[in-house]
Amino acid sequence: MATFEPGRVVLSFMVRDDEVTAAAVSCQRPDIAHLLNGRQAAQVVATVPLIYSLCGKAQDVAARAALAAARGSPVEAYVDPEVQSEAAREHAWKLFVDWPRQFGLPPDETLFVQSVRAASSERADLARLLAAHELPASLAGALGDTEIDRLLRRCIAARVSALADWLMGRQQALGTVTATSPSAGVGIATVETARGTLMHRLTLDGDEVADYVIIAPTDVHFAPGGDVADWLQRLKGARKAEAKQQASRLAMAFDPCVPWSCEFS
Repeated sequence: MATFEPGRVVLSFMVRDDEVTAAAVSCQRPDIAHLLNGRQAAQVVATVPLIYSLCGKAQDVAARAALAAARGSPVEAYVDPEVQSEAAREHAWKLFVDWPRQFGLPPDETLFVQSVRAASSERADLARLLAAHELPASLAGALGDTEIDRLLRRCIAARVSALADWLMGRQQALGTVTATSPSAGVGIATVETARGTLMHRLTLDGDEVADYVIIAPTDVHFAPGGDVADWLQRLKGARKAEAKQQASRLAMAFDPCVPWSCEFS
């Protein structure tokens, strides 16, 4: 298989006299159909999770569900425990390792590892540790009162809530899988991940893949005219240093699954 590049996100600003005059976002993603079309369906489904480094389990489950639906076996909505655990791991990583480092706070790698490795019988104790832990409050306290800061503060709270629900075994949408077939040979699967809804659309020609489309949450949030583009418009008139800081926090809030950068011209 050809070398796979996951793509990148660029937040770009035009600046005049140290003031932002325009802002835009671009999301460059690979042509997955070019890599997968014409291959045997079983080979494609086995390959998809190998070429996506993040949310590999969600990608695997979505691919298999889409293929099942395309073959005439739709998948009724259910919660996949491995997908849910993968999403919970993403939440714990952001809250206790990644985001604290970005704010210059000491991470708690021990709690992150405990969260990942805990048996079901141990999770309630970890939920109590989470409720009393100072890092989520410290992260929220490091933010100001701009619209983007308030957005990120809500994202912190949402991740804490989702992680607590998983640790306590409470019902939630995270990890929900479903797949339908709108027409013969076509399967559409959706999976609820840590970043949002992942969608796979697979079209068969016999036992070969005729077309494959993957739309990840990053593709939606960082599309031109999408959520991030709308938020960026609020930075017009900001000073360059402020725009750079706020762009970083906006990227944290929407959490792209590919590398991202901020560019000024």
